[in-house]
Amino acid sequence: MSSSFTVWTKRLILTTILGGVLFVTTVASQRAFNMSEINLLVDKADEQQLSYELIIHNPLTNAYSFTIVRN
Repeated sequence: MSSSFTVWTKRLILTTILGGVLFVTTVASQRAFNMSEINLLVDKADEQQLSYELIIHNPLTNAYSFTIVRN
């Protein structure tokens, strides 16, 4: 009984660790991708002297809304 519990516990720990690594990797990738997009959008809007509204909805992933504001 003890042996099967140990195997189950090890599998649970390994699955939890792998899930955590996957989560962190996904969030980091999403954050980097969104930051690159934001920088590109802001740079292009500034080059064309356009007014814009940038709202960061989730600081962890940098989920955002970007809108050109018409004057």
